[in-house]
Amino acid sequence: MIPSALPIILEAGQGETTLLPENASQVWKATGETTDGALDLWVEVVPPRLGPPQHLHAHHDEFFWIVKGTFLVKVADRTARVSEGASLFIPRGIAHAFQNVGTETGYLLIGILPGGVMRAYFEELRLLLLSEPAEKLAIAQVGAKYDVVFVGPALDGEVSPL
Repeated sequence: MIPSALPIILEAGQGETTLLPENASQVWKATGETTDGALDLWVEVVPPRLGPPQHLHAHHDEFFWIVKGTFLVKVADRTARVSEGASLFIPRGIAHAFQNVGTETGYLLIGILPGGVMRAYFEELRLLLLSEPAEKLAIAQVGAKYDVVFVGPALDGEVSPL
């Protein structure tokens, strides 16, 4: 790991990777450990039709930048289709979800402020998901431990009227 007091410069493709089921993964660019708690920053690699259930973070703000692909995003009651170059900021306490609605793997740059929880969350979630079958209650308990509170189902690819 990079000491937290130093700047971080990583090239494309550099960073530690967390592999998840269904060919999803994260490439970690910065963590709470490497930023002295300032943020967690990663590239989310999302195969077609995948995305998390609706959830919120009570103590963390989150931002997204769509690097590649087309995504359906839901933030509070608003649902929109977004693609490369779009960005989102989600204040703590606001429910949100996304789904890759394209035909190719999509890439999101995601940041959480303050940092320090998301890498550990995804590592623990990965172990749980690999121990088939993962129970919804166990997934919810791991989420709650890291400020990921599930509040609804995953998106189904439909854009709702605004």
